[in-house]
Amino acid sequence: MLAKLIYVILDGASDGIEYDKTVLDIANTSNLAKLASLSKGGIVYPIEKGIAPESDAATLSMLGYNPKELKIARGVLEALGAGINFEEGDLALRGNFATVRDNEVIDRRVGRSLSDSEAKILIEEVRSNLKDIKGYKYELVHTIGHRCVLVIKKKDRPFASKITNIDPAYVRIGDVTHAMTEPKKEIEFCKPLSEDSLEAAELVNTFFLESKRILSNSEINVKRKISGKLEANAILLRDAGSNIPKVQNFSNKYGFHPICIADMPVELGIARLLGMDYVWSYGLSYKEKAELVIKQLENYDFVFVHLKGADEPGHDGDFNGKLKAIESIDNSFFKPLLENLDLNKTAILVTCDHSTPPELKAHSDSPVPFIFYNPSNKADSLKKFSEKECMKGSFGVIQHGYLLLDKLLKST
Repeated sequence: MLAKLIYVILDGASDGIEYDKTVLDIANTSNLAKLASLSKGGIVYPIEKGIAPESDAATLSMLGYNPKELKIARGVLEALGAGINFEEGDLALRGNFATVRDNEVIDRRVGRSLSDSEAKILIEEVRSNLKDIKGYKYELVHTIGHRCVLVIKKKDRPFASKITNIDPAYVRIGDVTHAMTEPKKEIEFCKPLSEDSLEAAELVNTFFLESKRILSNSEINVKRKISGKLEANAILLRDAGSNIPKVQNFSNKYGFHPICIADMPVELGIARLLGMDYVWSYGLSYKEKAELVIKQLENYDFVFVHLKGADEPGHDGDFNGKLKAIESIDNSFFKPLLENLDLNKTAILVTCDHSTPPELKAHSDSPVPFIFYNPSNKADSLKKFSEKECMKGSFGVIQHGYLLLDKLLKST
């Protein structure tokens, strides 16, 4: 058993194995390269080949939980991470403020230009002007940027939640949501996928239309339009859920005393679900996050870190922006981390939750690279942390992300 393990997931940093030159190939990542030279490596499909996963399912999988068996919706995880009092049977959905015209999505993130303060005002306007949804109480909470969470409170019976998404960028197939590489622009209303989910679909559609009406008349959006900015005039909803499944907590599964460090509600929700302690790191610099990791090793033997930065420029098709983000993570996070760690006592796993190639502007089903440093293991002497270099690693190809931790821990 390892003494201590740091597990770093770089959100969307991989482009995949299909491209001649990826961002990771080109990026100047001397600190990750140093770690790679001391590590064993391989590549892993976050869930399985053929699934372009959302971050929630991918992260659960990479922590050792098969998302096809552990059925929990993104909406519920976001509600848990946002601190909403979610009760079994409530209906929870993830929301995006978006720009919509004539029932067509112009930008599903408002060009990433919506400030937290603007979003909070818009949320308050919706809550003030929409007291309930057909008699049902609800909670609408802003999280970060264009993101929010909607929870419709149950009455005398629990909601069934098998409904389609209003957000056309994600399609529900069975119990797993797939990211669409070429999403439709036209909005389709929420549809029930089971007879008992009809009421849930109707309430979601009502909220979408009523909130769209309120947002379209908001002074915030009038000012944004005058200044040439995209209007945040709709809330695209997806990933409905109404239950929290029973799950083996992380400590019992692996024997670690874990803590999660993350910016986003979904990762914090996963930490709560798995019984991890957690720290909300939104607003901290990469250097401050590295310092936080070192600090947490005093009280925990498993530190899980989810780092944003590379995924967003991938979604925006911004190759150079993604390059700069990865280089910043290398220099500002990994450099101080490695300089202040006792590498004789600490193992490090670095990987990605999914690939977000700028060419696609979306998640793909491609496998992602990983490196595993363990002071007692012989290294593969990899030259870099990249898709092609990690393919040379002795761990080879792991077909399912939920097998990764078990395989690595058994190798120690």
